Amino acid sequence: MSSSPPLTSAGTPARTLRASAEPGSERNPIDALEGAFLDRLGQRRLVVVAPTGSGKSTRLPVWMHAQLGGPILVVEPRRVACRSLATYLAEQRGEAVGEHFGYRVRFDDCSGPRTQILFVTTGVALRLLASDDWPFVAVLIDEFHERSWEVDLVVTLLMGPHRASQGQPLVFTSATLDVGPLTTALDAEALETHGRSYPVVVSTVDSVAEPSGRDLEVRVCDALAESLREFPEDRGEILVFLPGKAELERTAGALQGLARQHDLELVPVHGTLPPEQLMRAFRPGSGRRRVFLSTNVAETSVTLPGVTLVVDSGLERRRIHRGGRSALALVPISQASMEQRAGRAGRVAAGRCVRLWSRAYRAKAETTPEIERVELDDLLLRAAACGLFGGAFDAARWVSAPPAFAVERARERARRRGTLDADGRLTKRGHSLLHLPVGALEAMLLVDPPPALAGGLADLVALLERSGDLFLPLPSAEAERQTLAEAREALLSGVGDEVFAQLRALRFGHPRRHGLHGTRLSEARALSARLRADLGAPPDPTLDLELPDPDALVAHLLERWPEAGFVMRPRAQKVKGGKEQRGVDSKPWSNGELELQVRDWEPPYPARDERRTPPTCGLLLGHFWLAATGTQVRGIGRLLLPCSPRRLFDAGLGEVEVEAAKLVKERGNVHVVASVRRSLAGVVLHAEEQELEGVPLRTAVAGLILEGRLFKGAAAAFLDQLHLWRLAATWPDAEWRRAGAAAPSGEPVVFLQQRLEQLGLESCADLSLLNAGDFLVDLEAELGAPAWELEKLATDFPREWSHQGRNYGCTVRPLQRKVILEPLNGEAKRAPEPAAQFVPRFRGFSVEYVKASRRVMIRG
Repeated sequence: MSSSPPLTSAGTPARTLRASAEPGSERNPIDALEGAFLDRLGQRRLVVVAPTGSGKSTRLPVWMHAQLGGPILVVEPRRVACRSLATYLAEQRGEAVGEHFGYRVRFDDCSGPRTQILFVTTGVALRLLASDDWPFVAVLIDEFHERSWEVDLVVTLLMGPHRASQGQPLVFTSATLDVGPLTTALDAEALETHGRSYPVVVSTVDSVAEPSGRDLEVRVCDALAESLREFPEDRGEILVFLPGKAELERTAGALQGLARQHDLELVPVHGTLPPEQLMRAFRPGSGRRRVFLSTNVAETSVTLPGVTLVVDSGLERRRIHRGGRSALALVPISQASMEQRAGRAGRVAAGRCVRLWSRAYRAKAETTPEIERVELDDLLLRAAACGLFGGAFDAARWVSAPPAFAVERARERARRRGTLDADGRLTKRGHSLLHLPVGALEAMLLVDPPPALAGGLADLVALLERSGDLFLPLPSAEAERQTLAEAREALLSGVGDEVFAQLRALRFGHPRRHGLHGTRLSEARALSARLRADLGAPPDPTLDLELPDPDALVAHLLERWPEAGFVMRPRAQKVKGGKEQRGVDSKPWSNGELELQVRDWEPPYPARDERRTPPTCGLLLGHFWLAATGTQVRGIGRLLLPCSPRRLFDAGLGEVEVEAAKLVKERGNVHVVASVRRSLAGVVLHAEEQELEGVPLRTAVAGLILEGRLFKGAAAAFLDQLHLWRLAATWPDAEWRRAGAAAPSGEPVVFLQQRLEQLGLESCADLSLLNAGDFLVDLEAELGAPAWELEKLATDFPREWSHQGRNYGCTVRPLQRKVILEPLNGEAKRAPEPAAQFVPRFRGFSVEYVKASRRVMIRG
């Protein structure tokens, strides 16, 4: 945002701005609150609850500017709202967008130094809060019920000690909010008004039990056709709620015949439309009845005119987190959203709403705030950029606190990736990530890439951001189908996977000649060009003739994104008789945490009679989620980049199993070697005998020491000291021990592994730097106990006691004043319990002999 001209308080006086922004004699329901709103503005935070279409998004910012006399920041949940609201207000004033009314969204800044009311998305708002430039005198958070993690972070920053915005008026608006808990959380006062509304008759279609994407475009067509047939007198506009652009496009194609038959105009409404095309939806129609095909932006963010019929799919795409990844899931909407959508049919006259699911279905009442259901990597980075990190982050005031487990997981990933330091501050790499216009994970792939991969990575991230297949289905007409198939086969010559097929299409494809999705292709190329400029790669992807080397690409992706490594589940690789499964729609793949269903990739043209062996190992770069049953979702993987199991092994993926560790002496040096096997999700990636290092080395060395095979005599000394440490730490009423002193718990081998880590054992070369005494600690310092007390305890309570070749272990329970003897060697196990006169005195403690289930009191 630094390239944007700074906003100032200069320009048209507030009175002129307000008068020219309000159209003539038209009054909106929100106008009833003007006096109360202005009286309370600035005294405390305000929550304004008013139905969609009541005028709150256009009136309130103008009132705030008139009262306060400076630039107002309006934070919207969607790009479409920013563009449409700024355009509407500018048109009312008779000026161009970017003068007094402007907007800023990603890749589109339509504001200037005279802008007094600026509409921004939440991401832009966070960038403004992180900058040194804060010209605003007040902030309005519109449609707060959307509750993305970004808006929750914006609110936390605005309510905290932000250097510029602290103490400024803060206003929230919503069409659907339970204001009681919210006003308490925000320490705010609620103002509420009721809008114009007419009765809406709700009907259902029982072809599916619950909202589902199955045959959605067919069911929309059927519902519209039936409505047009049953209610020919209704000439109002029609609003169809669909979950995403892909469903919009498929439904638009399916409705072509019905549109011609009834002279309907199909109007798409979604956030990525160009502003001039988007504004068509908000202006009065040309006479033809319009069918708005909209994502849930029309639920509350924008008001479409003249709607009397709503057809509701009951679906939306919502971000969720699974196995360390955030993704969009196709899920049913909440009951509150269903009511909002139905209400759209009753703004201008009595209306109807057709729900495409059974009446028996019961939806969740409200949607859980996004901050409680997504991975928080981006949130932590954005918060740190705004000065909120570490203890301040944990103590911050949140409307809904982020789950502690999700925060800790995100911190661990950020530290591992080098984007946050130990205190939670942004590192140099973290700052680099935030300068890229993509999410934290995608940015990790782009920061400091190998020069030869820079262009290919920009293309790949553009494909991930603009999700969806670039290839359209082949046409049904035989001649056209054959021509297109031949062109695609030539384009993809030598390509054997989906990732490089999409990269080829992005670089060299032509929408008409190769049957590609024109909008997706142009958007992906535009984003790639932007990212290439940031990376210093050739700016035009269509002129970059050299595709990235597959092996180098796999190695880079695994280094930056190891969670992308997946294997096909063993159960999917074989069936009865040992034959491979073929013709199966999808197969389960896993990375050890997450399971996704993946279809074998087929070229987007009729395959010749070649039998390709499907890969069983690779990187899954894309995925989405579909509602299954109830609250369950099913993951679908796409963009599989195949690789060998050895690649995943070398990247350190999977669980390590070390077997048969042994010592090898060579030229005076000791080496610990073992059979090392790595398995991922039940699949053995690779097994080989190798010299150990790191955790496997420390595990093996600890075992070898305790077995007496390495550092002779070290095991007995280590175990004796651990026995004494635990005894001294638990001795009752020990005035000679420092308060709070404790001893290690758990198995001795685990503590020894930790001790080896403290000593810096990472490779076999480090063994030559160690001796038996290094494994012991300074007990006097650890416990604050005098040496003579420790020596006396060690003498009176040995770890082991021997008599006539029979060895017994001694477990001491100081609080019970009891010692338990257990036989250790064969002689002791074959002999009866020892006689009391031979047993050590143990300071008069009772002595019990235990052998399996047999217990004998030797001395009471």
